[in-house]
Amino acid sequence: MTTELKYIKILYLVKTMDVGGAERFTLNLCRYFKDKTSGITVASSGGIFVDQLQLAGVKHIKLQHQPVIINIFSLYKELISIINGDDYSIVHCQHRIFTFLLQFVPNKKFILLYTANNMFNDLFQKCIFPNFASAASESICNNLKKTSYIKNSKITQINYGVKIPEIYQSHKGLITFGFFGRLIKEKGIFNLLESVKILASDNLNFKLIIKGKGELNKITTFIEQNHLSGIISITPPSSNEEEIYKDINVLVLPTRLNEGLPISILEAAARRILVVSADAGGVKDFLQNQETGIMLGSLDPVTIAQALKGIILNYNKYLPILDNALKKVKDEFSLEVMDKKFEELYKRILFLLMLK
Repeated sequence: MTTELKYIKILYLVKTMDVGGAERFTLNLCRYFKDKTSGITVASSGGIFVDQLQLAGVKHIKLQHQPVIINIFSLYKELISIINGDDYSIVHCQHRIFTFLLQFVPNKKFILLYTANNMFNDLFQKCIFPNFASAASESICNNLKKTSYIKNSKITQINYGVKIPEIYQSHKGLITFGFFGRLIKEKGIFNLLESVKILASDNLNFKLIIKGKGELNKITTFIEQNHLSGIISITPPSSNEEEIYKDINVLVLPTRLNEGLPISILEAAARRILVVSADAGGVKDFLQNQETGIMLGSLDPVTIAQALKGIILNYNKYLPILDNALKKVKDEFSLEVMDKKFEELYKRILFLLMLK
């Protein structure tokens, strides 16, 4: 198909441009397609990735209304105003409420594309009818096919893709664990803190770095009350990938949320960082226990502490896992492959637009 993308404009709609999988995914697509199209725009409520968009020369529109049901009418008006402000060929949504609202636009001239980044099984899932849909991993794709009324022929699995650095950090003695993301109970941060308390009582030599936004007051209080300030440090989230993973040996994700495939798992594995995760959502699409990472059998703090203790005492045992994980990222989750597959999908969409 010889369809040229240089004549099209794309609007990406995403809830925020803060640290997160859908956000990093959107940023990566913007960087790739900026010079291949006639224009890229992102509309979101903002976040630390906005600076990265500006550095890439991508226009950002700050949404005044959050994509929640209570804002449905005001958000619809705002979206219509944005769409009428330019001649978009593709509107690529990273949130179901955007998709739901825009499918009702009368006489729309754009193609509506939805990317499923998480797994759902609710009534709202049955109310979205985009022209096309993509899914960020195998489990997410299967979930979308089972729980929505979108025709299977319109759904494409395009795995998350991440950049693979040429230089990796080497382990230098002290094990440093990392926890990145939303600092809320459902993400398992407090279970992790309890496990660190257990490890500290065993006089093990390690560090924990926490990066994110959320219940910082509760976390700080826990650290102070348990005299863990020498072990645990809290730093602001960063939009720079290399800064995020700097000095981290092990990424710990004890989440209980039934989410998709956390992109941080792939980014960590691409840097030969060992991943320890709960068996939640689409995690198993990448992580096989003792093969490409460590899958926690339970989110009980004692269980987490036992897994982390084994790593502290015998880190070299896990080096083959790092090799396996890096190979899997290169084979199945590379940024280059993801970009090319979306380029093919966009060309299919453009071809349909030309037939109208």
